[in-house]
Amino acid sequence: MKILFYDMGSYTYRDFLYYLEKAGHHCRTVYYHFPDKFEDDFFERRFAGYLKEDSYDAVVSVNFFPLVAKLCQKHHIKYLSWCYDSPLEERLKNSFPYETNYIFLFDRIEVESYRAAGYTQVFHLPLAVNTDRLDTLTFTPSQTASYRADVSFVGHLYDSPLEALLYPADDYCKGFVEGMIQAQLRVYGYNFLEDLITEEFLERLNSSFRKMGQTSVSLNRRGLSYAIAAQITHLERTFLIEQMGELYDTRFYSTRPYTFSTPVRSCGPVKYHTEMPGVFRYSRLNLCPTLKSIQSGIPLRSLDIMGAKGVLLSNYQPELAESFEDGRDAILYGSMEEAFDKADFYLKHDELRQEIALNGYRRVCEDFGYPDKIQQMFQTAELG
Repeated sequence: MKILFYDMGSYTYRDFLYYLEKAGHHCRTVYYHFPDKFEDDFFERRFAGYLKEDSYDAVVSVNFFPLVAKLCQKHHIKYLSWCYDSPLEERLKNSFPYETNYIFLFDRIEVESYRAAGYTQVFHLPLAVNTDRLDTLTFTPSQTASYRADVSFVGHLYDSPLEALLYPADDYCKGFVEGMIQAQLRVYGYNFLEDLITEEFLERLNSSFRKMGQTSVSLNRRGLSYAIAAQITHLERTFLIEQMGELYDTRFYSTRPYTFSTPVRSCGPVKYHTEMPGVFRYSRLNLCPTLKSIQSGIPLRSLDIMGAKGVLLSNYQPELAESFEDGRDAILYGSMEEAFDKADFYLKHDELRQEIALNGYRRVCEDFGYPDKIQQMFQTAELG
């Protein structure tokens, strides 16, 4: 097939493209960074020009772009988008109904929610990892030594706008949100935030903005839920990293610096394709608490860790527990207390930890490779 691939610098573009071309598909890539992903006259002209120059069977992208979806609908060509972000922005769903869309999300509960609302062009497809690439990576002795640690975390702590959103709220609203935060912090495998945010509560919160004269601000359930989830994620990740740092040689890799209250070593960012796999491979445990708004799916970072033959230490996620056995393929915890207990146990039992690294890698190779996922994607879109 001939495929037009749109990308704006995604993590998985190179791996996705590699397997498309390996399967014999002819791909042409359009690189462009949208100032406005809903309207862009220059991109529309450029895109139309590409479609006139050649005959394509489909357009594909990593993540969903509404302008690409609109243009594919206009030119009657199938658009396949495979998203590693979750949840998607609320306003993107206005572009979902196009019959040329085939939108693939890794979180099954998010997909079920969209389909229940009538968005039939949304499908469940777990993410994949390129173990062919990861297997070829080699590291110098100095690199290996620099990556070695008891516990490593690679990622963001997340900055939530929640404090600003609650600034004009009354004490009841602030107390209610704090109660949600404390409750959800203690529950893994089920996100109940949106269930607790009623229309009455939203109206009470929005009325506080109107009283301040801010009539342009109006919170919806999805936006407030995400802000609360981001705040919970920040609290959980910060607490876990700081406590690990109190007990073990703990490293923090991120583009955003943070000052911890314990001796955690901040190492700055690492390059996704060449350095991050080394951190995963040579850290004894890789801490990976999931963003709280991801309800059931397996995040890309979890697969990256296991694909690099690293040991995953993650909170319980329904789909993660379905595909990977706790204590055999990965280490899963159901509470922060359990996270510390399991970290302590496996750091004292290297043989078991090494077995988990190998088993997790094998499971990823068997069930989370690109060829099978791409085949599922094309079958869903009824492409040859």
